[in-house]
Amino acid sequence: MADEMESEREFNARNIAEFRANGGKVGGQFEGFPLLILTSTGAKSGAPRENLIGYFDIDDTVYVVGSAAGRDASPGWVFNLRAHPEVKVEIGPDPQRPAVAHELPREERDRIYAAIVERAPGFGEYQEKTDRVIPVFSLTDG
Repeated sequence: MADEMESEREFNARNIAEFRANGGKVGGQFEGFPLLILTSTGAKSGAPRENLIGYFDIDDTVYVVGSAAGRDASPGWVFNLRAHPEVKVEIGPDPQRPAVAHELPREERDRIYAAIVERAPGFGEYQEKTDRVIPVFSLTDG
């Protein structure tokens, strides 16, 4: 498990470096997908945590989805946002800016998740893989 966690951190760090070096663009499996760097505060550690996350711009609001590709546990950053909703966001070549993460209530989450699945059908498959309700957060100017 420790090796898996380390390789995931290295993968994340490499992709974040590529994002910053290329004005917000990353190749490979992320080619063409809108990505942002989310800097959150660790729920337990209080340390800054950077994650490269796909996002959706729907009606001029940025949303991030805690899908973890349909795994039964949410990604760590979900717990960070719940504990510390004040974050920093980097989109494309724009400088990092403060934002506040808001977890969507169920009815709104279902409506936005349906719009997300229209744009990226794989997210429908992620929800089918797990019994947990995959959380969706809006990121608004902080």
